[in-house]
Amino acid sequence: MPHVLVLDWDPREIRYLLGMTSGRTTRVLALGTLPLPPTVEGPEQAEQAFGAQIKELLAASRATHPRVLVALPRNSVELLYLTLPPATDAELPELVLNLAVQQSSAISEQTRLDFLPIASEPGLPRPVLAAALADDQRQRIVGQLAAAGLTPQRMCLRSLAGVSLFRRLVPDAAHTFLVIYRVGQDLELAVVVPGRLGFLRTVRLPEQMSEEDANDRLIAEARRTVLASPRDQMGDGGIQQVFVLGARAEYESLAVEMSGELSLAVEVLDPLGAVDAPESVAVPQSERFAPLLGLLLDEADGSHAIDLLNPRRPPHRWARWRLAAAVGSGLALAVLALVMYVWGNLAEVNAENQRLAARLRELNETARKGVVQRKRIEALAAWKNREVNWLDELRDLSERFPSPRDAVVLRMSMRPSQGAGGLIDLQGLVRDPKVVVNLERQVRDPFRTVRSRRVQQRTQEDDYTWLYETSVSVAPRRPDQYRGPAAITAAAEPAAAGPAVAEPAVAEPAVERTNEQTNEGANERTNEPPPEPADGPTAVTPDSSAAKANAKEARS
Repeated sequence: MPHVLVLDWDPREIRYLLGMTSGRTTRVLALGTLPLPPTVEGPEQAEQAFGAQIKELLAASRATHPRVLVALPRNSVELLYLTLPPATDAELPELVLNLAVQQSSAISEQTRLDFLPIASEPGLPRPVLAAALADDQRQRIVGQLAAAGLTPQRMCLRSLAGVSLFRRLVPDAAHTFLVIYRVGQDLELAVVVPGRLGFLRTVRLPEQMSEEDANDRLIAEARRTVLASPRDQMGDGGIQQVFVLGARAEYESLAVEMSGELSLAVEVLDPLGAVDAPESVAVPQSERFAPLLGLLLDEADGSHAIDLLNPRRPPHRWARWRLAAAVGSGLALAVLALVMYVWGNLAEVNAENQRLAARLRELNETARKGVVQRKRIEALAAWKNREVNWLDELRDLSERFPSPRDAVVLRMSMRPSQGAGGLIDLQGLVRDPKVVVNLERQVRDPFRTVRSRRVQQRTQEDDYTWLYETSVSVAPRRPDQYRGPAAITAAAEPAAAGPAVAEPAVAEPAVERTNEQTNEGANERTNEPPPEPADGPTAVTPDSSAAKANAKEARS
């Protein structure tokens, strides 16, 4: 709930009310007066003293940045009762200003002017109560509050605030009443007609006056108001009852005396009965705070009768045009903001697309290079897989080859084949065709295919009487797939033990074919020159004398 500070002051004291509002709910926190020193020292010293008192009050109450409402006394404003021709509420502000300027020379177009319609009946003249605040008076009040670090939000008429409080104390008033209350040296009298304000009076009491004389003056002014009030503003039947605002214990005897003098019923009303106030804020002469309480309640309702800081103003002639222009400008700004937002997003999206496109081109170029490199690697790998490790093949072949006593090699060539792997062509001499069969069996494995193209007998030789030509197809393999010495020995043992049964079935046809060739033309086949060496990267061709010497050495 925001704090609300309501102030009313005169040269001798400051009357304050600190409360809180929430919707239409109000609560009084503090109520009291602050003394002011005499103003003989000058206006600046008076403002400083005023500001110091207010600052001390706010510090003690821990109220920071309250809304400030000021109750203006009758002598601070100029009141005018005006009667206007029949007009609408929208036409009243301009009419009131024009008529007020005509009736008072102190009022100009720069003067703060507000008004309260007293009656509103269609087709009849409009009576209004107008209040004007001079600009220098307004600046003086604003300067005093600025010394306390405050800025006023409202400046309202004190007399109307007291009437507003009375309407809350007596909400169902069906007759015309006279309301009386005293604030400092001012005696406020208001004639309240059902549904409207009738008449206002403010009487200034002398500075030095006893309470008895003040009560006598109050009764006299009440009688004068009852007798002198305009009949057209008092309603039918005139004033029916008098209400005195204040504590019952302080005004009960006065009410009895006044009732006898005026021949009217007089009733005392406590102003604090209209608000939620704790017992701690009860103060003597509570009628002094009736206008402050009325302003606090009006602030909660948002319905001040006259507010000279926020006066009623005539609507501008071009208000509709300005409204349409404002709406159009707002829509244009909204559309422009939307366009700028979309444009900014599109620019960011385009920039991101360009960056991604550049990145895509880089990745495509990298991928293209990678594909080319991969093809190279795959080609190299394929070529590498087709290769035969000739050293391992030669070593393995030599370990599988029959002993020099049984066979010798005259010529050997090694070359890669058209597909994967390679070819080994062997040409040599053996003692017996069975050695060729044994050679094929020992060399053949899952990686080698052995085929002997020719096995031919040589009659002129006594030691190695058979010539053979054998081709070995080699498949590529890893180094660990070559057989070691132990595997070769284990494979050779069954070969040495079991050729008597298996070998003749394989070898006999070759011998028979060779014998047939020998019987048909032994001399021709014997005299045939040895076959040309096969093409290949390696060829071994030992001469006949060397082969014979090796054979003899092997037999010995």
